[in-house]
Amino acid sequence: MATPRRSSSSSSSKSNQSDKSSQKSNKNDDNYWSLFHKSNRSTKSSTRSFRNYDNSTTGFQTAPTSPPSTAGFSAQTGSASSEISFPTSPSNVDFSQRLSLREPSEVSLPFSPDLHRPLPGYRTSFHGRDALPSHYLLKIESFSLLSKASIEKYSGSEFEVGGYKWKLAIYPNGIQSLDGPDHISIYLELVDTRSLSTGWEINTIVNFFLFDRVRDKYVSLQDAAVRRFHCMKTQWGIAKFIDLETFYDPSNGYLVNDSCTFGVEVFIVKSTFTAERLSMIRSPMTCNYSWKFDFFSKRTQDLYESDLFAGGDYKWTILFWPNGIRKDAETWANYISLGLNLNTSSFPPGKKLLVHYIFRVRDQKKNNHYEQSERGLISSTATGFRQFMSLNKFKDPENGFLVRDACIIEAQFEVLGLVTLD
Repeated sequence: MATPRRSSSSSSSKSNQSDKSSQKSNKNDDNYWSLFHKSNRSTKSSTRSFRNYDNSTTGFQTAPTSPPSTAGFSAQTGSASSEISFPTSPSNVDFSQRLSLREPSEVSLPFSPDLHRPLPGYRTSFHGRDALPSHYLLKIESFSLLSKASIEKYSGSEFEVGGYKWKLAIYPNGIQSLDGPDHISIYLELVDTRSLSTGWEINTIVNFFLFDRVRDKYVSLQDAAVRRFHCMKTQWGIAKFIDLETFYDPSNGYLVNDSCTFGVEVFIVKSTFTAERLSMIRSPMTCNYSWKFDFFSKRTQDLYESDLFAGGDYKWTILFWPNGIRKDAETWANYISLGLNLNTSSFPPGKKLLVHYIFRVRDQKKNNHYEQSERGLISSTATGFRQFMSLNKFKDPENGFLVRDACIIEAQFEVLGLVTLD
């Protein structure tokens, strides 16, 4: 808090002490006030737990608290789901006729028998959970036949999240060009981008899953990194999702009876932030203005404004409330209030000034002046002090602030920087 002080203008040491104390500020003190409207930009903090996401506003959807029965898919969520069935004999396979949509079942991702140990060949640990993925499941039967067939990539049915359409793509033998041989590759594809506006961009958090039937867990890499989709990049995924040796080992639970289940969650990160840029001034100019206020006892208005004066590149006025500010049923009737006002005709819209200011009422008898200081942002409305000085102290003739029904108000300030709202 900027502590009120009485300082002699003839003493440089006292003036230096005053300048030091003037730099202290306490925004919790009722004496400090700001008349400009600060925008409350509350950025909701990111969380690694998806249980609280609301699909209606962000595209996030809460996953169920327990997995469905392994006997079949059950409609416990609104998730999309596909199942691929292959005949036991690889001859005359018609994949398109074998694809059928079914309700959700089970899902999971690469992970070793010990839930807290990384997969062989992986540096990062994967974690299991009971809840199935919120948005899409793909169950593949006779996976070995799919990997032997001349199908480099299988893309599941479209599903919608956050107002966008997506597909889950599985590469059963990996992507050769991306150093993915001997692995399963998995990707998320954004489809039907023609309806999106020019320069579109979608920020997402994507989690891929593989179901561990042995431990009845959906395992996934806990990755909260934001993935950006745009016109030059409409898919994102993992080329080395899981190595085939680990995947084919039945003790790991990923491929049981030649059947496996993959899944994906897509969380849309919507940006609602407001950005601003602060440009500091290397050598700020100190501005001073003195205002003699006459006939104090005869003044009847709530607010008085000084003449317009120049300060740096801008024009200013001092605001004076002889009986305190009255606003929103609050009153400081036992104090005088002072404010520094920026004339908007000399200032471009969408900008603010960072200002260090000092208000002073002169002691006309002993030069023991009274002052307070603060730093703040100024734009279209003023900033200053509601409780600058009590009226009893101000009117006491011994203090010399009000002499022959007149007082002298001074403002000293520096413009420290320019704030631009982007």
